[in-house]
Amino acid sequence: MSTPDAAGKRNKRTALMTIVVGAGLAILAWSQVWFSFDLALGPESYSGEVRGDVAAPAVMALALAALAVLAALALAGVVFRYVLGGLLTLVGAVLVLQSFVAVGNPAPAIAPEVTAASGLAGEQTIADAVAAGTVTVTFWPWLAVVAGAILMLAGLFAITTARRWPTGGRRFTTTSLEPVDAAAGDDEPDAAPPAAPTDSDRRVEQWDALSHGDDPTDTGGTRASS
Repeated sequence: MSTPDAAGKRNKRTALMTIVVGAGLAILAWSQVWFSFDLALGPESYSGEVRGDVAAPAVMALALAALAVLAALALAGVVFRYVLGGLLTLVGAVLVLQSFVAVGNPAPAIAPEVTAASGLAGEQTIADAVAAGTVTVTFWPWLAVVAGAILMLAGLFAITTARRWPTGGRRFTTTSLEPVDAAAGDDEPDAAPPAAPTDSDRRVEQWDALSHGDDPTDTGGTRASS
């Protein structure tokens, strides 16, 4: 039976890994071909492909936003986990909506490539040409939808399990600092008493007294007469 702390760690790891998967799938889908088209305009026919960076350029921005939320969630406290979980859910929902809009109405999505291939310009003109031609939807916009749904689930999961996630933090220790002089003074042992003079020291003192004209045997310190 797992402890609450172990379950919280597992929930946090699951949420973060789910965000990585959703954002990675969104970036992969964004880099692939979303549509291919064949247009017949009079005697001329035009064909081309439209990648996700043209059809739905916001997908990359949304994937990067999800990764930013991932980094913030890894460090956030309990309150901010709820906020970031809601933001991630919103990012996933916008990604799903963006992909569905592109698939449901491909004319605006492929308009830049149609203009480059045929020279047609104008929203209505391109829409008429697309309606008269053939537009094929590939697998990749649907993968973007799946990526958005995964991010939404990750956001909801983060909200529902945020309180049980472990709270990381630094451990601080309190260190007592003392002035160097004071600390050194307290640690120094008491000064040793001065050593008693030896016989050699006394003889040296006597010779010094004689050199100054004093009688070292005179305790009164009288000066020898010349």
